Amino acid sequence: MVREALRQRTVWRGLSDVPADWPSCAVTIGVFDGVHRGHAWLIENTLRAAAESGLPTVLVTFDPHPARVLGLPRDTSALSSVERRAGLARELGVDRVCVLPFTPELARMSPAEFVENVLVNALHASSVVVGANFTFGHRGAGDVDTLRRLGTRHGFTTRGVHLMPADGADCSSTHIRGCLQRGDLLAAARALGRPHEVEGALTSGHEVVLPEGTALPRPGRYAGLAAGRTVELVVTGSPGTDAAPLRLRGLDVPGGETVRIQFLEKIDT
Repeated sequence: MVREALRQRTVWRGLSDVPADWPSCAVTIGVFDGVHRGHAWLIENTLRAAAESGLPTVLVTFDPHPARVLGLPRDTSALSSVERRAGLARELGVDRVCVLPFTPELARMSPAEFVENVLVNALHASSVVVGANFTFGHRGAGDVDTLRRLGTRHGFTTRGVHLMPADGADCSSTHIRGCLQRGDLLAAARALGRPHEVEGALTSGHEVVLPEGTALPRPGRYAGLAAGRTVELVVTGSPGTDAAPLRLRGLDVPGGETVRIQFLEKIDT
């Protein structure tokens, strides 16, 4: 019963959730925050690699963001929750999502240890697909060439996929966060392939309680959608720095109800 339940589970919370008899598969690795158009291109290449050998696919993501654990001076505000990330990946055709807790112990793994522990022993990778700028292992010591050499040793193939452009930059989560900080929702949507969205609990005072670290556009007024209705969104700050960083006008629902909100465009004031 336990083994069958693990086999049927579509999201694995750590390597201990991976069934011992999980078959060979095609794997793609990254943070995948937002599952934007560049991520969709990477997933498409993974599905292609899997189809060539009739294999299932596994997307490996990390939580929390590695840069947050390592204390790197980077904006790590979340474009999507882990649950939403997994849902979007599944919608694109991925069979399983493996969420690896990014711990100091994981960060200390050498590239060879990461490959052996994660890709070989746990996931039984036959093909690994990553972005061309992919790095892994302690202090980012491994890159695509490292992965290719280790793959030759362990019997899996490696594909490095070129990055998709977006408005003169790489289509990346960093680019999308920059668009949001400028209030450029259209550029963010072009890179995401859909409007930027957040999810939170609506209070009786029309304030939206968001998870700490949620990515929001810069303070201002925006048109949006919630529960199928056009609404006005007022951003006053960032989650964790203000009691009510987001207020919603134009939707009457009971307090405490969770709503998914899409940002469409900035309202000029």
